[in-house]
Amino acid sequence: MNAVRGPASLPPFIVVMDATSATAQDHLPKVIDDEIKASEQVTQELKYRHNALAPISRLLPETLAEIFSLLSFSADDYDDVPCLEWIRVTHVCHRWREIALSFPYLWNYINFTELTLAGITEILARAKMSPLHLEANISPSNKAQFNAFGRQLKAHIYHTRHLSISGEFQTVLERLVSPAPALVSLSLTKQSDPYTFLQCIVHDSLFNGTAPMLTRLKLIGYNIGWRSPLLKGLQTLEILKPSAQEVLTLEDWLAALNEMSQLKTLILHRATPAVSIDIPLIPEPQRTVTLPSLTHFNITGSAKGCALALAHLVLPALISLHVTFVSRSWDDIRSVFPYVTRHAHGPRDTAPLRTILLDEEAMHVKIVAWTTPDADVEVCDLKTLIKASASARLVLSVSPDGNWADEMKTVAFDAMLSHLPLNAISTLSAQNNTRLSKEVWLGHAPRLTMLKRAFLVPTAVRAFREMLEEDVPLSGPPRLPQLTKLILSKVSLTAPRTYRLRAMLIKRKEHGAPLEALDLRTCIGAERAIQLLSEIVGNVQGPTTTPKVEWSAFFKWERRVGPFDEEERTDDDEYDDGPGP
Repeated sequence: MNAVRGPASLPPFIVVMDATSATAQDHLPKVIDDEIKASEQVTQELKYRHNALAPISRLLPETLAEIFSLLSFSADDYDDVPCLEWIRVTHVCHRWREIALSFPYLWNYINFTELTLAGITEILARAKMSPLHLEANISPSNKAQFNAFGRQLKAHIYHTRHLSISGEFQTVLERLVSPAPALVSLSLTKQSDPYTFLQCIVHDSLFNGTAPMLTRLKLIGYNIGWRSPLLKGLQTLEILKPSAQEVLTLEDWLAALNEMSQLKTLILHRATPAVSIDIPLIPEPQRTVTLPSLTHFNITGSAKGCALALAHLVLPALISLHVTFVSRSWDDIRSVFPYVTRHAHGPRDTAPLRTILLDEEAMHVKIVAWTTPDADVEVCDLKTLIKASASARLVLSVSPDGNWADEMKTVAFDAMLSHLPLNAISTLSAQNNTRLSKEVWLGHAPRLTMLKRAFLVPTAVRAFREMLEEDVPLSGPPRLPQLTKLILSKVSLTAPRTYRLRAMLIKRKEHGAPLEALDLRTCIGAERAIQLLSEIVGNVQGPTTTPKVEWSAFFKWERRVGPFDEEERTDDDEYDDGPGP
């Protein structure tokens, strides 16, 4: 057999042809890549031309940049805090990306906590000299982040417009001794270990005392000297839970406020002047300070501390007052209310108080009042109450220093109502376990002559009903003569309760002030209950929930003749007992 010959035995011309073919094969991928690249460039050019025909492409770059800036604020963010969601527009098309990169102010928000060090450097480069909004939650334990933030803040403080820092950063503040000519708002929040006693202070040397544009200052857990030059031009000042500090005297406090004529919002939580606990009542002030522009005042502290502050201020433009204080005794309550009333509805208020809400929880009682009717219509829980309170003329909350008996809460409500003008109140709500005695209702009913609608939770129903059942003087008008609508919230309409409610409605008719509407939609009750009540009130909105058959209290409809005697009362007549919805 002949051996198989390898390539070395091939004729020379065959070897040359194979080499030439191999060289061509090597160049072919590059040729194809070049064709693909050329095709992509043509496609890209066609896309540019196609996008240019879209109506939105006719907008000027400045207009698009303004639209992009609106996207940098989330609808759910508080106080218009910027977010980075808008950067998605840079991936839409080439033109949008070029526009975004051409306007430095679009890149002026930098959160040192959310970005890498490289990202921070890149965004600062894109922001150039535009006014910055810097935010950070920092701790010395993260040395790289802590040091980077300190360096960048020091380098860019001269064109920083908004600065918000939380964490542990006292040493960073102490290094900021250069002026901050562009700074408009400053927020400092201490978030260190609660068991440490590190004193957090805003020294007078901060920004060399020079921040001429500063109008908003918020301090949480930080102290500031009330003679600090940073305070003088403020429009908003918030000091919440300052750390241990020297005793704040009334004289220093008043002197500082006297320099804040532009102040519009003042929030002080545990930052009131010191007052001796031995003083039974706050004496009439020898000196007062007028804050002509202040519209919103929120103060929290001891009863006498709040009273002392309110007694020495004249607030002609005030439209919202929130007062929260801790009470140790009846004397504490008595010391505050006269000054609260003075500011809750002053002589310059053009609209009277129209809506009032009473709220009671385990550790506090609260009154909220508005100058608009039906302002409480959407309040059904703590979240909605907080939301509605933002527009209130007055929010007054009293907490005990220890445990309160129910009688003390009733005393507090009675005192609050006694000091407030009730003659124009048209809507009243008793929410969240509120309890008032029949005597308290009877005492304030003569001033509630304009009341048209009442909203009652189970714990408030019985005393209110008993007040309306009381006989009126022969020569006098009926109690609550304009009350036409009653809303009961989450009341279990058992047979005894239904009969008692019906008896009250009949009594209203006899007094010449019948109820026109009864709203029971959130209650629970049988059809018989609605039938009985509808015989007296034409417009009854019944419950959406019916009781279970085994709940016998809802189905014992033996008709009673005449009023219930005291010995006939059962636990089922207590409106906070019994099965719920």
